[in-house]
Amino acid sequence: MSEAKMSTETRQRLYKRRIRNIIIHRPMQREFVFVIIALLMVSTLAIGVVIHATIREAAFGGGFRFGKISPYEILSDVSYQLVVRVAGVLFLTLLVICSFGIFFLYRVAGPVYRFRQVFMRLNDGEMPPPIKLREGDFFHEIANEINEVLKKMGDEREKTKELKQKLDQALALRPPENVARLIREAGETLGRRPKEG
Repeated sequence: MSEAKMSTETRQRLYKRRIRNIIIHRPMQREFVFVIIALLMVSTLAIGVVIHATIREAAFGGGFRFGKISPYEILSDVSYQLVVRVAGVLFLTLLVICSFGIFFLYRVAGPVYRFRQVFMRLNDGEMPPPIKLREGDFFHEIANEINEVLKKMGDEREKTKELKQKLDQALALRPPENVARLIREAGETLGRRPKEG
């Protein structure tokens, strides 16, 4: 029975971790959610105004009418107008949301693209320049941390280069064979065999 209880607690803990992991980058996700909610609220308000105006127009007459008009004719006219107008408002909302999504994701995709380029250049053995992001982009803190790592890697690369040069100079002095062997092993450890003088 304790195993069943333990597995339930474990499942609950794992579930909590997953929920917590949904929010990865709070400022970005908060802005996106608030803008979508605001657009949907404006859309809902616009649909309410359209429905109210359409019903009012049908009830009090929007044009010249002669004779008696049946309620079915009024409801049919209102139904058609509502469908057309609400569809128009929803289509306009969809266009605004798509436009916002494109520009919003541009601020996300740009930094991700730059990070990928840096990692590809590092993978090819090159030393890329520091990452520079646009002012409105997200992930500035990640770019700063990657730039710190790149700086440290550059410093280590310079130290390794200096050390290789010193090993080359040491071998040029024609040291005893056991010292020369150690120098060659150190050079191989650093990535290339030092030149023998």
